[in-house]
Amino acid sequence: MSETRQVSQIPWQLPMVAIVGRANVGKSTLFNRLVRRRRSLVEDRPGVTRDRVVSEARIEGRDVLLVDTGGLDPEAEEGIPAAIRRQVSRVIEDAALVLFIVDARTGLLPLDQHIADVLRRGAERVVVVANKADGPDQDSASSEFHALGFDEVVPVSAEHRRGIGDLEVTIGARLASLDFASAERDDATRIAIIGRPNVGKSSLLNCLIGEEHAIVADEPGTTRDSTDVRLQIQSGGVACDVVLVDTAGLRRAAKRSDRLERGSAYMALRSIERADVALLMLDVIDGITDQDAKVARLALDRGRPLVLVCNKWDAVDRAERRPQVERQLDRKLGFVPDPVVRHVSALTGKGTRGLLGTAVRLHRELRRDISTSQVNQVLRRAVTRYVAPASGLRRPKFFYATQVSDRPFTVMVFVNDPRLVPRNYRKYLESYFRKEYSIRSAPVRLLLRPRSRSDDTEEIDTGGGPVRR
Repeated sequence: MSETRQVSQIPWQLPMVAIVGRANVGKSTLFNRLVRRRRSLVEDRPGVTRDRVVSEARIEGRDVLLVDTGGLDPEAEEGIPAAIRRQVSRVIEDAALVLFIVDARTGLLPLDQHIADVLRRGAERVVVVANKADGPDQDSASSEFHALGFDEVVPVSAEHRRGIGDLEVTIGARLASLDFASAERDDATRIAIIGRPNVGKSSLLNCLIGEEHAIVADEPGTTRDSTDVRLQIQSGGVACDVVLVDTAGLRRAAKRSDRLERGSAYMALRSIERADVALLMLDVIDGITDQDAKVARLALDRGRPLVLVCNKWDAVDRAERRPQVERQLDRKLGFVPDPVVRHVSALTGKGTRGLLGTAVRLHRELRRDISTSQVNQVLRRAVTRYVAPASGLRRPKFFYATQVSDRPFTVMVFVNDPRLVPRNYRKYLESYFRKEYSIRSAPVRLLLRPRSRSDDTEEIDTGGGPVRR
């Protein structure tokens, strides 16, 4: 099958509503309130949200894409604040509506005026949201924000849910006059880029999409939230949609002393759960670590197939380093079944061609609905080839099997007594199903359920014969 030939960013079909403002005015709290779940990190200090965070929300009967952005400093020229400014500028250009968040407690500040100037130049529709208006006094004080020059100022308290209903009505009214194509639920493959901090996850994301979507810096822990990017790729001559999810680096639990880092780890875990496939970034310069193994187990435990992406391959001598890396992979990540390994350089792009196509194929290998008769044929061959050992005077009797899930690939097998099936025989059956259906780099789970012969179900003849003393 041919490799991925084209990667192009395609626009979201839903209207985008962007949340913009200076740092620490409650943008992420309002974002979580509107999506009705804790999707974005919230911390009472500036600079927590850096990358844009995207999530669908339903507001006044309309599906929208809500975008949380980092604290904006229009005059930033370098470093992470400048990167945030560039990202926010892109969001403003794409947004159907901008929610300009200000702080009703602190009042109108010069930085708010600077941001208003930016919005007047780049945004078509702006609603000023005076957050932290916890009572009537703040409601009255919010009137000073009319000086920013926008038509509407809506006082709210995102923390206490005050005024959220009024804000949603305002959003619905502003979007009602716009004509958007209804977004159909597509079949996109969600691919999470995971790994410990500073292994090149954001660099790989930027390389794959061809633009600076994620902030890249040498400082470990630069990515804190999970960011989603929708792409269209050509794999095997067929166009398919994927959603790339860049996640925060997962440190060892003992090093997550900072509450913010613990929140980032939680977001990364949730991103793994939302993904169909995981790209595990490995730093071949630092070598494969115990933390890499823990991250891999997190993905496999959640039933996600893995692509082991050995990054920074261009910085080592292949003749000397390849055997060493392979030994490390076998020693640290030997539990990954039939692993798919790719050697890349996220910095130069070498080896990244076809990477997304590989992830899509892994997902397709799992997305199969196998008939019960076919599953039973495989089970029959497996238990005939290797008869289950007896436990005392009793031997396991297998009746039938059926597929119950494809995420992960799960088979339920009915036996006379699950306690008679030893652990190594369960592993054998899992391995047999994996090989039979060519499932690579992903878990196969076997569920054993009791069923008596009185249920009028024929026992699979294994040729084991009766157990004798």
